[in-house]
Amino acid sequence: MLRFANTDNVFEMTVPVVEDASLHSVNGAVVIVDIRSHGYTATNRLWVHAPDLVAFGASLKELDRSLKGEARLTSMSPNELSLRVFAASSRGHLAVEGQTGKFVLGENGRYWHSVSFGFEFESGQVKCALVDPWVPKSGA
Repeated sequence: MLRFANTDNVFEMTVPVVEDASLHSVNGAVVIVDIRSHGYTATNRLWVHAPDLVAFGASLKELDRSLKGEARLTSMSPNELSLRVFAASSRGHLAVEGQTGKFVLGENGRYWHSVSFGFEFESGQVKCALVDPWVPKSGA
């Protein structure tokens, strides 16, 4: 699990292991995000392109190594997830920001619900995410 936290602010992203390979027929992966940021909360389950998830993992590795640049991830469906992990200062401070949302069906229609979030966190937290199976083990 990818987890960044600073006091009461938490961003968690889980990529469940899917045993049935046919479920990946759209070349994607299910991602679950849980967010608590400055009093706002959200949980969302969404799809991302598998190559984008691998590229995000590679960018996290580079960010962990250099403490420069950023790693970005977006959902397949528009506006369900926009995620950015980046160097917030030249002194090695990191931050996470983004938004997640989804339509919720009501009796007479559907309604868009979303949360924007952002906070800084200790750079050592990135290293813990790099052991997840979806992060490339070699290369950048």
